[in-house]
Amino acid sequence: MDRSYAANTLTALSVTVITWALWSLGESRVDAYIALYTLAYTVIKSLLEPRRKPLDIPWLILLAMFTVAVSYRVLEVLGWI
Repeated sequence: MDRSYAANTLTALSVTVITWALWSLGESRVDAYIALYTLAYTVIKSLLEPRRKPLDIPWLILLAMFTVAVSYRVLEVLGWI
């Protein structure tokens, strides 16, 4: 099996399982979903495709969304929002 195919299959499976698990637990915060999606994508890609492309667009998008979500949560906890 091609490593790229395995990585894509595992990524799709992990997103499905993460979505199902968080939904089953009643989680409604978007930042929790984004954090776990980012973690799963990063781990799977680093294990199965260690040679990174010079510019990994999906990872950059996930990282940007994660940064915004975490920043918003921190500002909310500090009472600045």
